[in-house]
Amino acid sequence: MVTVQDMFRLAHRTFWAIAEGEVKVEEDSELLDAIDYDDEAISKMVARNQLSIGKIKLYVIETREPELFAFYYSENVLEAHALHQDMFRETPKRMTNASHLMPKLFHFDELDAANILYFHRNKVVAYPNYLGLARAGERVLARMRARVE
Repeated sequence: MVTVQDMFRLAHRTFWAIAEGEVKVEEDSELLDAIDYDDEAISKMVARNQLSIGKIKLYVIETREPELFAFYYSENVLEAHALHQDMFRETPKRMTNASHLMPKLFHFDELDAANILYFHRNKVVAYPNYLGLARAGERVLARMRARVE
């Protein structure tokens, strides 16, 4: 069985091999088996989480309006909660770690473009980040603000 930790380490080993010029991105992955890795340097990369794997999560917050959800990228639930309260002046009805939606394709109304959330996250420069609102079961994010009452 291969654990998630094994895959995490493999990602850092692969990154190290590319960064050190031991292999090129377009080359056959079998070349990775023949490399003499610097395990100490890779261990330091893993400890620092240099690739930021799993650091930024997707949180979905149910708003006061039925079937309307706000989407946020954040390192933790507290930051997403605070940003939501600041933007919408409401206490979140329910918050969910929705990282399982990261590989899904969403349409961004404001940009008139679609992107997989995992890749879209890489374009964001500061966290926490508000992505937009979406109706239940839909994958269309609109960057509108809730009405302040």
